[in-house]
Amino acid sequence: MRVITIAKVALLTGALSLSVGLSAASAKTMKLPPGACAFEKTAIASGTFCSYQCNPQTQWCSQQLCTNGTLTQLVPCFSGFCTAKCGG
Repeated sequence: MRVITIAKVALLTGALSLSVGLSAASAKTMKLPPGACAFEKTAIASGTFCSYQCNPQTQWCSQQLCTNGTLTQLVPCFSGFCTAKCGG
């Protein structure tokens, strides 16, 4: 009787770990909406301006535009006048 119980526990543990592994793998392969861009594990909608690489000492940031799945760098901006941070 104990061997059957131990086998059931081992089978249940294996099934749970397999399902957790599959859900983690599916999260990594998240599909982006049509025209969206990927930036540091986040999706940016097409037609969106955003700032990144902000330097706290100089208070200047880089900016980019997402257009049909392509990120294009724009002119830098001063922190008070920048668009929202990318992915934030």
